[in-house]
Amino acid sequence: MSEIEILNAQNAISITKPNKTMVDYYLFDEFEVHKCIIPPYSIQEWHMHEVIEEVIVVTEGVITVKWKEFDLIKTQRLPKDTILRVKNSVHNIENSSNINAEFVVFRMVPTGISKIEIIKNDKLLFNDFLK
Repeated sequence: MSEIEILNAQNAISITKPNKTMVDYYLFDEFEVHKCIIPPYSIQEWHMHEVIEEVIVVTEGVITVKWKEFDLIKTQRLPKDTILRVKNSVHNIENSSNINAEFVVFRMVPTGISKIEIIKNDKLLFNDFLK
């Protein structure tokens, strides 16, 4: 069996982007997790990812996501506990409030093969383990 790995900010690659977003990057072989703090009135640049899939979980405050859909720019405010799946959209994130907003980003490279059944069923019980 593998050991559990516990990480904290000392294990992260920490940067402050030009747009003032503070990011702690945790890089793994097959995925990445990063924690972001976007200060008040900050806007990330418009961007997209060709291969990477991003899933964002808002953990504090409210962020606003904008994305391009055909010739339209769509906007949605996302409060704490909202999950956003970015897919391959052209998008940006901003904090239009007067307090920090925080979110966690999970980044992975999808293979196009559904792993739903594995994810739903990959749990072995060890009820007798602690007896």
